[in-house]
Amino acid sequence: MKMNLTRNFIDQTFSLNKKIILEKSSTHHLLKVLRKKEGDEIILFDGKGNSCLGVISSLDRSNLELEIINVFERTLRSGVDINLGQSIIKSDPLHFIIQKATELGVASFCPLITDRSVVKLKITKNKTLKWSLIARGACEQCGENWLPIIKDPMRLDKWAETEKSKIKIVLYPQANNKISDLDYKDSVSLAIGPEGDFTKYEIDSLTEKGFIPVTIGKRILRAETAAISAISSVRFGAKEF
Repeated sequence: MKMNLTRNFIDQTFSLNKKIILEKSSTHHLLKVLRKKEGDEIILFDGKGNSCLGVISSLDRSNLELEIINVFERTLRSGVDINLGQSIIKSDPLHFIIQKATELGVASFCPLITDRSVVKLKITKNKTLKWSLIARGACEQCGENWLPIIKDPMRLDKWAETEKSKIKIVLYPQANNKISDLDYKDSVSLAIGPEGDFTKYEIDSLTEKGFIPVTIGKRILRAETAAISAISSVRFGAKEF
């Protein structure tokens, strides 16, 4: 597979010689920003492990048609499945977390409503679409063929009850266990609090649901730094790095 080619997400099935018309936003980016022209090759992926090679067969100001010239073997998710529950924070750092968590291959992302959540989100289709577009762009950039599942925000206790990972951990500065003490296999659910951390009540509630409190050091980290550090630590602990 040619990894240096432009990548573009598209929610369609791939078959040899199939012709695809890209949506307007993708067409604009490819033509006006990247200056693509007829005959240029582009990798398409569907966010479910499938990808193919397409060539621009025709274009005009508003339409870009691709013909599929090679369908690649489906890729499986690699490494430990990480399901991230992140307490709702301000938009910019939350968007940063979604982007970087996607680059680090999380399987799912859920914004959590917690006791110390300062930001009160009004959930709209535009907001959830924005999160999905951020994840899509991260996949296009990093070469990942799997999009994470972006869940609607839910309360911490409800999310914790639905998580079925083999190992469930929650970041907590006063924890006795370090994140590097655990043996990571198969799947991990990871809960990260807001800037003021989870309350003691929330930690106790998570512990009752099988979550293990862990620390990633004594330094006070921003939420986005904590998320990236924790995901990377799990990957390292699973010997993926």
